[in-house]
Amino acid sequence: MKIKTKAWLVSQGVLVVTAVLIQLTFYREIKLGPLLGMTKRPYWEIIADRPPGIPDFIREKGLPPKLWDARLPLSEDEIRKANLGGHRRAHRREEGLRTAFFGGWMVNGLYFVVFHALYWYIPRQAKPRRANLAHH
Repeated sequence: MKIKTKAWLVSQGVLVVTAVLIQLTFYREIKLGPLLGMTKRPYWEIIADRPPGIPDFIREKGLPPKLWDARLPLSEDEIRKANLGGHRRAHRREEGLRTAFFGGWMVNGLYFVVFHALYWYIPRQAKPRRANLAHH
């Protein structure tokens, strides 16, 4: 196996392990769903940004969304009155989880390009110096 392949596998492995640890940490911190009375949603449902299903008791009572949907832009007083504090945190954490997931893909893509560009560039810069040292 070439040194380039080994270096790539090791460094890429470190990046992937870091991204997985970040995802696990963010997901573990989510305790509720973004709607009143909702439990934590499955990981891939959050990543796919699927809208959560409205709980039956909310539909039956016909409550206005300001009383049960923590995704809406509500003031701190409205959040406190509707008892949506934990659900608001869950919504923000779900957004953070999605951002970290797609950010991880972007970082890996950038790293792929930078690694190969540097691997191409550095040996070309080192060769002329070896030739100059041999002539002295």
